[in-house]
Amino acid sequence: MSIMNSGIGRTITWITALFAVVLPLSACGGAAGGADGGGEVTTIRYQSYAGAVDPLQLADALGYLEGLELEKVGDTTGGPMSLQALASRQTDIGASAFFGAITQLVATGVPIKAVVPMYGSLNGLDQKLVVPADSPITSARDLIGKKIAVNTLGANSEAVLDTWFEQEGLTQEEQDQVTLVVLPPLNTPQALEEGQVDAAVLAFLGYQQAAKSMELRTVVTDVDVVGPYSGGGMSMRTDFMEQNPETTKTLVEGIARAVNFVETHDKQEVFDVLFPYLEEHGYGDYVEPVEANFPGTLGVPAEPVIEDKDIELWLDWLESRGDVDTGAIDASDVYTNEYNPYAE
Repeated sequence: MSIMNSGIGRTITWITALFAVVLPLSACGGAAGGADGGGEVTTIRYQSYAGAVDPLQLADALGYLEGLELEKVGDTTGGPMSLQALASRQTDIGASAFFGAITQLVATGVPIKAVVPMYGSLNGLDQKLVVPADSPITSARDLIGKKIAVNTLGANSEAVLDTWFEQEGLTQEEQDQVTLVVLPPLNTPQALEEGQVDAAVLAFLGYQQAAKSMELRTVVTDVDVVGPYSGGGMSMRTDFMEQNPETTKTLVEGIARAVNFVETHDKQEVFDVLFPYLEEHGYGDYVEPVEANFPGTLGVPAEPVIEDKDIELWLDWLESRGDVDTGAIDASDVYTNEYNPYAE
């Protein structure tokens, strides 16, 4: 298990690890995006989340990516991992990542921008901080000295927890006594049952899995803490966008239209398009978990446009951790709607 105590230590650890990979590659002048011979890149390398509806794959299935070919280079377990793959040129578009994490990287000079919102807490979705039903934990203060399972560090769960702790009046010293334990959602129920962790932050899929094996009680949700919000999205390197404007337009427009399709059709209609595509491309083992766990929405608006407020929501948290000087970055530096058809 990977366990980090201090909020500052947690965020610095993952961002330092990212730069250890990114900077040497930048110095070596890795592929910037344009295809050989001066044409635009048409093969798009990407990662996805296993068992989740991927709007990029759905866009391809719907025929929205005309002229482009997708090349999957693996699955990702969290936003920081997907951002590392993007910044180090292993992928051309980053799988969905927390807007706060994207903001951190932009503020430290990594040349990326968010391009499409991809997940959120709208339409009844939320992330829940849960405990076993018989746990004595009922408040933030009860978590001092306890362990909380999260799927990754430096991302949405950590930001919401830190914000909640501040709201509940915990001092920094008290917050530092709360230990975050990185666990895959499928391992979380056993860890809760065996007392390896005292609580867990779970999104829809993780909660569905955990609730099958034990009785849970929700202590607080992200919506309780910050209200409904768009939490994260896909991002791209700015040099790729500049050197491949037509490819970028097709890609971003296709993904945005696929998100719209999800939010304006029932989930069976989504499955009817996506599942044959997954089978055809060798991802048939993804069908069953998607069918069992997809809630029918991504939790974002049907016209998926990034707004300043989506970034501003996390700026105070980032500044309180020493990760971002809010006077040196504007929300608009973190994203672009230039290629998004719903922004026109």
